[in-house]
Amino acid sequence: MASQKQSSLDFDSDSRDRKKVSKSPLEGLFEAGMELFAGGRYGEAVAYFEKALQLNRRHAESLKYLGLALFHQGKYDSAAEHFRQVLDAQPDNEEVLLYCGSAYLTISRYDNAEGCYRKTVAVNPKNVKGYLGLGQVLYRKGLYSEAIGIFKKGSEQERDNPEIFFMLGEAYNKLDEIDQAVSCFETILKHQQDNPKVYYNLGILYDKKALPEKASLMYRRAKELSSQQAASRLRFSVPAAGNQEVFFSRSLTVVEHAASDKKEKPLNRARYEKFCKKQLGKKLPRILDEVEGIERSGTMDLTKASLKINEAIKIIKEKSQ
Repeated sequence: MASQKQSSLDFDSDSRDRKKVSKSPLEGLFEAGMELFAGGRYGEAVAYFEKALQLNRRHAESLKYLGLALFHQGKYDSAAEHFRQVLDAQPDNEEVLLYCGSAYLTISRYDNAEGCYRKTVAVNPKNVKGYLGLGQVLYRKGLYSEAIGIFKKGSEQERDNPEIFFMLGEAYNKLDEIDQAVSCFETILKHQQDNPKVYYNLGILYDKKALPEKASLMYRRAKELSSQQAASRLRFSVPAAGNQEVFFSRSLTVVEHAASDKKEKPLNRARYEKFCKKQLGKKLPRILDEVEGIERSGTMDLTKASLKINEAIKIIKEKSQ
């Protein structure tokens, strides 16, 4: 019985060995490249795919994954060249069309990118990524009305896609169609509440609509989220004098785009109080809440500062009437 079992094991081992022997050199190189690719070792994978192509320069899978490995390395020109070779043999390959379009879009070759994305949606009219990419190309070209039409087609296929609504909002904003832009970003918030850029853009749009209180709330939320997401690297604070570029919104909210992780700078309280007295003839109430503690004395939350300044402006306008 033991000998039969051993014989069976030997047979299985022989079978596996024959499979290894029967594997062609091209297959072996491609599989080794795929193993490295799957592990994110793109530079090493490239070498194996190139060796495979030396054996068969038309091997579609090696061309495709060589292009993908180069794409992930940021070598978009070379990636696009290999994608084109795949498309010469497989012109309707949706995945390769999308990656090829993305590579061209990244290096600002908009006409080439447009061709890839138009082909994608022609092959599959339900391909949402194709509409998104095509709309982005048209947006980059400054063709905002055309971009809106394409984004709308994409939204018909996937109604809750936040990327499409984000780009729709951007395009409407470029055309000064503020209400439509606001509607797009508010739609995103129904399904996605963790993107600081959405809140920031809404803040700008509310400023344009002369709604400073709403704008301030959006900026505050954007600040809270951006501080939690290291990837975004956005910081909103009062900068040291003269060393950062500052944007003053219409609601007088101070917004800084800085890469540092420094805490909020102390506010020049004497200067602020002088401003208050000059504008209102009286000292404004405390900015800090009692619960914020004495350790924060001398600093000011930007949103609260903005709201107080807006209140001051409102009172000044009422007194001048």
